[in-house]
Order: sequence, then C-alpha cells, then structure tokens
Amino acid sequence: MLLRSCAVVILPPRGEQSGLREALCSCGLAIISGLGWYIVDPVAWPAVFATVLVLSWPHLADGINAFADRIFYRAALEAGAHSLAPGALTAIGRAKDIVIDKTAVMSGPDLMVSNVMAFDNEPKTLLAVAASAEAHSTEPVAIALRQLAAQWRVTIKTPDRFEPAPGLGVIALLGGQTVVIGTTSLLKRLKIDSFTADAIARALEADGKTVLRVAVAGRVVGVLGLEGTLRQDAGVAGRALRKEGLTPWLFTHDSQNTRQTLADMLGLENPGETEPGETARDAAARRFGEAAPLVLMLSKDRTSLELHERSKTDTIGSTEDPQPIAVSATDDIGAFPALKALATRRDLLTVGARRVLTGVWLGAGLCAAAQLTPLMAAPLVFAGCLGILLAFARFAVSGNLASHFGREESHMLKPV
Repeated sequence: MLLRSCAVVILPPRGEQSGLREALCSCGLAIISGLGWYIVDPVAWPAVFATVLVLSWPHLADGINAFADRIFYRAALEAGAHSLAPGALTAIGRAKDIVIDKTAVMSGPDLMVSNVMAFDNEPKTLLAVAASAEAHSTEPVAIALRQLAAQWRVTIKTPDRFEPAPGLGVIALLGGQTVVIGTTSLLKRLKIDSFTADAIARALEADGKTVLRVAVAGRVVGVLGLEGTLRQDAGVAGRALRKEGLTPWLFTHDSQNTRQTLADMLGLENPGETEPGETARDAAARRFGEAAPLVLMLSKDRTSLELHERSKTDTIGSTEDPQPIAVSATDDIGAFPALKALATRRDLLTVGARRVLTGVWLGAGLCAAAQLTPLMAAPLVFAGCLGILLAFARFAVSGNLASHFGREESHMLKPV
C-alpha cells in the first residue's frame, strides 16, 4: 500500500490506462499460486499468495500515460504550443481527421475588397449601398467594405433595418428599399435571379476569392470580390499534417468553386457545402458523426490558434464556449503537425512501456510463486519499473523508440 501511495503521488492516475486488466491477472495468478501451495504445503500458501499479489501488482499501470505526458509536455512547448490541456496528446494521437477553419490559414483576420463590379451604376454607388447595408455589422466583410468606402470617400448611411443571415450574408432596409448582400444560396432563398452575377462570380471564385452578390429591390445590381492573404506556410502545414497521419479538411462558408480552389492551393480536402450559420465544430460533428476529429480555428480575440477536439458527446449548435486542448501563436501553425508527431511517439512510449512492465510484473509474480523472490523484493521491483519508464522516455525523446519495436513509420519520428 505504501508503494501504491508513492506511485499515485509521483504519477497521478489517468483513467485511460487504469491497469484493471493487469490487476485482475495479478489476482488470478496469486489465487492459482496460493491454491497450488495449499496442496503442497498448507502452511506456506498465505505467504506465497501475498508475495505473488504484491510483486505482480501493476503499481504504475495507471501512471504510464501521466508519465508520458510529463516527458512530452516540455517537447510540446518547444514545438510551438503555448499551452496543452490534460489528455491533449492522447486526443491528438488517436485523431485521424482535422477540420481547419479558413481563418486559421490566413495571414491576418482582415479581408480586402478587390473587385467592385456594378451592372448599371458607378462602382462608387454600388460600394455606398453595400457599405451602408453592412454599417451595423462587425464581420470582416463589413469592415473591408467600410475601409474601402473611407478610401474612396464614399458616404455611408445607416440602414433602417439590419438582419444578418449567418454564413450567407445580410438583409437590410435602406432608403425604403430592401438590400441583400450575400451568396447565391441567400438569393435563391429569397427567389432573386442571380444568373448574370453567377457567371461573373465563377471567374473570381476560380482565383479563390470570396464573392458576394448585391441585390436592390429584388434585382441584382453588382458583384463584390474580396480576398485575404493566405499564410505562406499553410500549404506546408497541410502536407505535414498528412505525413503525420491526419487528413486535413477545409471549412469555409465560401462557394463551392472558391472552396475547391483554396483547398487545391493548400493541399486540403474539400468537405462539400456547409450549412448556413454552422461553425467549424458543427461542420466536424455533421461530417464525421461519432468520430472525434480535431478542429483548428482562430481564437475569438484573433490572437492565437486553437486546437479543439470535437467529441461525439458534443451537440451541434451548442452555445457553450469549449476549451481548446492546445494553443499556439497565430504565426505558428506548424506547431500542430509537430504535436501530432509527438503524440505518435508518446503512444509508442505508452504501448512499449506497458508491454515491458507487464512482462516484469508477470516475471516477478512467477518467481514469487516458485518462492524464488521474497516479499522484501517489492521495493526493488517498483524501482525497476520506474527505471524502465525513464529508459523508455529517453528512447522516445531521442526518436529511437520506434526502431526498438520494428515500426516501419519510424521515419515520421524526428528528434525534438
């Protein structure tokens, strides 16, 4: 019990590795040994039973993952992570997919209006209508429109009514007329013909731009093209994630053409159309069901990148503010492929250590059953198990653990 208490203090238990199976095997071995010695020597069986139970008991089983987390936490910080939640490496290690919000692969949160194409009026008139309709919005699109209006010295009016359509656009009442700014899906919902605008939009979307249609009084009067600057290392990060065994998916409310163009540029997968108003976490839940994909997004204050785990217990449309499992600086997207590599190595450590320690426990129990090892050897067995964990940690951090277990993917495990 003293050894058990010391193990709990040094390595706090983690539910994912309870050691229940090993404990049941230890009890079974102790019972079998005790019964065997009861037949041979009724006096000796209690001592044999107790010795086998103590020496074969998995004292450190539920501390293996906690120990591994301690070893790799510093390595994760050196890889670029600012913080790591408990169990983060476990979640990252078992994940197969990662949904990447478009904002996470942009070099900044700001958009720039690159195209103002008016059908019947001057571009300034179209910009004035669009910027006025978006006057109450704080979205990046609205900010970009107001910035360009200031540069062009266009007067912005206050709309009489403003109704946002999340993921689609906005509907406003301006000067007694209804102004709609948004995607073709929004115009179709309002039964506004956008055939001419769609033909123009396809050329802009082929360049990866966000395209919005502007309709006044039920008629499309122009098209707006907006673009942001992609991170220079976003494509490299996408390839690195694939190399580490994660399939990256792009999340954006842009049109299918724009989404496909961006996905091709970055080497990401295109998950198809998104639902109006859904977040990247909602899209991950809808796309992957009960699986637990990772979700990479820009924080609400736009000061960091956050990695979330989408749990199968999460509900779509939840208003709760989920806590990220890992955080990095906005200019350090490469930290997340590194975390996946560390999580893989950490899993190798836990699996390998568990196998070796199980062998030690079994060997000690069998020696006790044959009365070759006394009960006083328990502290030595405990110390030996700690030494084994330290040795595995050294191999794991140096990148040699995979080769010791014949893993073909050892080329993925680079030194930290």
